[in-house]
Amino acid sequence: MTAYKTNSSGNSTMHNLIKLSKLFCFFVSLITFISTMEVNAAEKTIPGDAVMESEFKKLSNKHKIEKEFHLYAIDGYQKMADGNSIYIWGFTHAKDFADVGEIKTEEDRDSKLLPLKVPGDEIRLRSGKNYVIVLHNAGWYETEEHSGVNHVSHTIHFHGLDLIPYVDGVPKLPYPAVFPGEVFRYLLTIPDDIEGSYMGHCHVDSTNHIMAGMYFPLIIEKKPKRIYGYKYDREYTIFFSEIDSQYMEMLRSLGHIRRGLDWESDYFMINGRIFTDNLKNPLSTVNDPGTRIVAYDGETVLIRLMAIGYDHIYIWHPHGHHGLTIGKDGRKLKSPYEHDSLRIGSGERYDILYKIPEATSKRICLSCNIGPGISVAHDHNMKGMVSAGVYPHGAMTIFDIRSKP
Repeated sequence: MTAYKTNSSGNSTMHNLIKLSKLFCFFVSLITFISTMEVNAAEKTIPGDAVMESEFKKLSNKHKIEKEFHLYAIDGYQKMADGNSIYIWGFTHAKDFADVGEIKTEEDRDSKLLPLKVPGDEIRLRSGKNYVIVLHNAGWYETEEHSGVNHVSHTIHFHGLDLIPYVDGVPKLPYPAVFPGEVFRYLLTIPDDIEGSYMGHCHVDSTNHIMAGMYFPLIIEKKPKRIYGYKYDREYTIFFSEIDSQYMEMLRSLGHIRRGLDWESDYFMINGRIFTDNLKNPLSTVNDPGTRIVAYDGETVLIRLMAIGYDHIYIWHPHGHHGLTIGKDGRKLKSPYEHDSLRIGSGERYDILYKIPEATSKRICLSCNIGPGISVAHDHNMKGMVSAGVYPHGAMTIFDIRSKP
């Protein structure tokens, strides 16, 4: 009898353990199910979150959205002044940044969008206003069929603006990147006290995507021809950048994205162009209205200096002109300073005023020897003066000072 009781007690204990084990498994399964439901629920809200879309609509109905800018991520080629064409990625748009819907074919791309160029076109905003920036991922059309970069996703990071994670453009913090055929809307509310020079760029696989050309200047102003309380007569954006044409061809054909350390820039550019010794070359920096710095005697010129680079440090050096740096990275400097050479690394921005003395149009720069009123401005890190192995096919432009009309 004693033995039976012991055995019965053992069976009861085993039975209870089995019940507890099943109960434990049930709770684990329940917790896992709830957690999964929460994750899936969060994932279903992006992109095109209904709550955010509702807020966009409310602002729009109240006429509090100043403008929508529609940017399309695509690939293409950029013709350089030396005759070569480089495969690039970037942001382009339709006329007036209008919404032209989904781009499904190469014919759609060519007929509805402006030609792709690096950097992308400037976006200019006003302090104290609301804007919507809409990213359309239109996909790649120039890659080989089995390239590893087909169907890649993108975002827009508004570099220098202090934004909440929702619109900061970092993938999965909290929203995923935008894949081909998808759209994401960024709401930018610009505070009244913010102005200056910024930039936008993709933040997916940043080394490959940014260096491939996915960046553009972003300007915020309170009033035209005013910055940080200073007045100026005209302005130019000087955007330094570099690219490795051979690496880009590798991305197009093979798409090996884990070879980022193989990058070796062979083109150094200002506003996506290089200088050539043929001053009549239409693709040279000196024949681009946005890069040739034209001013008149007695004027004040604002240079918005920006840079994107892999490992190159640029040195902005105009001959015959000292600049007054009044702002850096979108903030007014408490102590402006003068210089004739300024180092700038990737992601930095400087706002520089150049006061043009009277009669500068009649002055001859002996080191330039181009003509009265004309002097060169270039990257004084001499590697940046060479593209495709040729000097002076690099990051150089000119100041062209003219007599008052």
